[in-house]
Amino acid sequence: GAAWTQGLLGGAVALSGDGGHVALAEDLLAGASAYSVATWIRLDGQPASWTRVFDFGTGVTANMFLTPRSDSGSLRFAITAGGGGAEQRISADPLPADRWVHVAVTYGGGTAVLYVDGVEAGRNAAVTVEPRHFGNHIRAAYIGRSQYADPYLKAAVDDFRVYGKALSQAEVSALAQGT
Repeated sequence: GAAWTQGLLGGAVALSGDGGHVALAEDLLAGASAYSVATWIRLDGQPASWTRVFDFGTGVTANMFLTPRSDSGSLRFAITAGGGGAEQRISADPLPADRWVHVAVTYGGGTAVLYVDGVEAGRNAAVTVEPRHFGNHIRAAYIGRSQYADPYLKAAVDDFRVYGKALSQAEVSALAQGT
């Protein structure tokens, strides 16, 4: 369900939506009190609700994720250490389909910011949950797969990056410019 394809900046992973995903290193961002996740994505048509661009955590109780389509149809970043009812969120306009879009989430000092194509799309200055609150380690980190039994993502993903710091707006903008 996952294969290599032509990306925006070189090779990209093509996710078929049929169970294909990328498993990242366990303990990715474990213990982190600041982070950034950035990538280029090309959705293949309208995504199913609750598919994931990425999802890191220990299961359904403690995780952080980016979905291109929440139940309300919005792009959403969420983090929780107390299950779905305790999520701290940022929502933004849906991502366009069938073209490359740069998305990034940054967090540091209690503030999470969601960027689309290098421009701030949403902010939550009251985030108190950090990956270090997930317990001793992160057991699962995925591109294109959820911790829940949600649909798999159908998209191409290129230049997926994870940082142990909050990137500045200028740094996110430079990534979105391909520099």
